[in-house]
Amino acid sequence: MRTLKVINQDLNSRIVSLIRHGQATSRGVLADVLNTSPSTMGLYVDDLIARGFLEESGLEQKGVGRPKRLLRILPHSGWFAGIEFTVGRLRALRLDFAGNPVEGHVWSIPEDIHKKQLLRRICEAVDLLRQGAAGPLLGVGAGSPGFVDPDNGRVIYSQFSIDWKQVPLAEILTSEFSVPASVNNNLNAIATAERWFGAGQEMDDFAVIRARNSFGMALIKDRALLPATHHAAGEIGMWPWTSQGGGVGQLQQVLSARAVWLRLTGEKTAPDDLREAFLQLADSSATAGPLWESVIDDFAKALGMVQLIVDSGAFLLHGPLTNLGIRFCDEINARAGVLLPALEHSPINLRPTSLGPDAGALGAAAFAMEAWNIQ
Repeated sequence: MRTLKVINQDLNSRIVSLIRHGQATSRGVLADVLNTSPSTMGLYVDDLIARGFLEESGLEQKGVGRPKRLLRILPHSGWFAGIEFTVGRLRALRLDFAGNPVEGHVWSIPEDIHKKQLLRRICEAVDLLRQGAAGPLLGVGAGSPGFVDPDNGRVIYSQFSIDWKQVPLAEILTSEFSVPASVNNNLNAIATAERWFGAGQEMDDFAVIRARNSFGMALIKDRALLPATHHAAGEIGMWPWTSQGGGVGQLQQVLSARAVWLRLTGEKTAPDDLREAFLQLADSSATAGPLWESVIDDFAKALGMVQLIVDSGAFLLHGPLTNLGIRFCDEINARAGVLLPALEHSPINLRPTSLGPDAGALGAAAFAMEAWNIQ
């Protein structure tokens, strides 16, 4: 049975979340949305104001009746740390209590990094975010590659590192920083960032596609992350794949940003800064001809097959390939309709994200913010 204290904590966190999202601006609106009496809601709001999380300022006049006092989150009441990492780099970002991105950092990490080294880097990153932060640290969120059990905060399996398996990451972070920690797959972190800060704010159903050193996706359905029984949803990069260009292997060996660069240029190694490399490539002769067409075919076929399963409203592209521009996405959308005629009534809508490369860390911090409960 849930205790009264837990119920009160849940209601407090829902009040704060509704105000952050702009879904409620006054006591009266909160009472209506949460199906609570105005007098009871007033007690909760007064408590949050007294604790320094909210303030009332200004008036809102709508129609007849007395104007309502507007509620606002106090951004300096505390902050949330977000950490997201993948092969070769780690990003960290701080959100203030109102949900505003304040500061971010990025580090290169060795591709063969071991668990102890990575955990040390993560803790150092959170400590760096603490510098200059207003208020106390209220929670830490982490986005990790691989199969992640978010309920238990454990990384189950990943190809990221040889010993990055069965890692109780939430437990480690909670012990280190004495705050709640939330852990999920890094693509789910990106999808959460889109839902809070990007194009996903306006959509109930969408998918995130990220092509970097690997290739994968995350799904939002009815404005929530798609649940997964074995924590493997979206790991389409592990599909066996025969490329239109003749290669055989996993899909991520064909459609990762690194693989696409090598296919289009014929080079044996990819540059460190793939974002800048694709920006330079976008207007070159490499974006025409048989090699380009084979990349378009593979993307169109893979995303078309996904669309016939999930029927998503949009696919939001993340990673260095976004620097190939809208033309890259438009050609894939058109080719998918040719290769899979069944998509006539459910076309794919791939488009580049409006968020930057910090999206994963941004979403990880949002995990912590969503999980926050007043103590």
